[in-house]
Amino acid sequence: MDTIKENFQKILSEAQRDGVKVEMLVTGGESLKLGFQKKKLEKFESTQSQMAGLRVIKGATQGYAYTENLSLEALLRTYKDALNNAKTVKSEETVEVPLMKPQAAPVMNLFNPEEISMEKKMEVAKTLEEACLNADQRVQAVPYCGFVESTSFKRILNSEGVDQEFKQSSYSGYAYPLAQQGESSKMDGEGFFARSFKDIKAQETAELGVRKATARLGAQKLKTGNYAVVIDREQFPTMLTMLAGYFSAKEVHENKSLLKGKLGQKIGSDKFQLVDDALNLRGTAVRPFDSEGAPSQRTVLFENGVLKNYLTNLEYAKKMNLPHTANAARSPASAMDIGPTNLVMGKGDKSLQQLLSKYDKVVYVTEFSGGLHAGFKESTGDFSMPAEGFLYENGHNKGPIDQFVMSGNILDLLGLIEDLGNEYNKEGNSMIAPDVLVKSLSFAGA
Repeated sequence: MDTIKENFQKILSEAQRDGVKVEMLVTGGESLKLGFQKKKLEKFESTQSQMAGLRVIKGATQGYAYTENLSLEALLRTYKDALNNAKTVKSEETVEVPLMKPQAAPVMNLFNPEEISMEKKMEVAKTLEEACLNADQRVQAVPYCGFVESTSFKRILNSEGVDQEFKQSSYSGYAYPLAQQGESSKMDGEGFFARSFKDIKAQETAELGVRKATARLGAQKLKTGNYAVVIDREQFPTMLTMLAGYFSAKEVHENKSLLKGKLGQKIGSDKFQLVDDALNLRGTAVRPFDSEGAPSQRTVLFENGVLKNYLTNLEYAKKMNLPHTANAARSPASAMDIGPTNLVMGKGDKSLQQLLSKYDKVVYVTEFSGGLHAGFKESTGDFSMPAEGFLYENGHNKGPIDQFVMSGNILDLLGLIEDLGNEYNKEGNSMIAPDVLVKSLSFAGA
């Protein structure tokens, strides 16, 4: 018995009597989180969740409501709430909001429910900490480490006959050891992402995390100045995250995007290629359809530094007369929006060492200390990011550096990209990038 479909049919009958269109987004999943501290199990957390969000469209207005109770009674109440919200909303819009009509979505088999014993899962979590502690005597503790097993599903049904469902499962883990030598202490780490249990490499993850942490011990201050910089492929996704919101046609329409009016203009260097690709299995934002049920696709955003497209959902493609890119994004508890999936940069043909050897002095940024929100102003594109890394002179590593701030403007940075590495960051990210050599940026240090 398909209870979700049966319940939606009853909601649809109500919507037809009320003269409105309706869409129901249902999501849910299960997760298991395990973590060890001081060789003892500290975290054992198993959760299940499900939620339904109703969107009611009445001409040019929309109303939303959600519930975690998927019984028919609760869903009908939620529908009534969404209907009342749609009637209450005051809007100057006159164009009717469209709903997706049924279309075949790509087949993606990413649901792999394996029968793995709890003992084996516990062993992964235990190894992530224990291998760090055993790898180097300078490791004092592993403050952040853990193993996560998760499954999730998304289903969309609407008045036009759309009924799409997608399930996926994955494993992830991380180990961030704290290393100390004399007065110097540093924490760094590594993670993994796998869709099959046999692909998990807990020992390798822990040992790499230790190497990254210990390599940063004894860091010196960087002298203030302008330097060529190589932004590590694990860190450049932070820069892509700065860009991500600007591609939304909704943000463009509301005058919130720095890319407004720049379609067809050259913004980045010839080396800069960027696509939005929900079908790229390397990324974590894979999906066969978007949050309206539109089949996923690949959209070119930048080609040889030229801005080629914005991202759209059905409403803004119609409103702005733009190509529909199937980038509707929402959760059951949120209103309809537009968002990227996997942002994939084009690779180059240079090794990391070649990039680091390009200039007499190169700052190799391997860590943004405060994360994205530490120093990015979306309204201007200006960033001022606390960072750490290594100083290279004539291609040789002169040692770790810290206590400096890298500053610039994200759109200017695209134009300063001089070369790209030939390897991508590890799997487990929706932002896929190589090592990036930038001609010159400002650094504030000692």
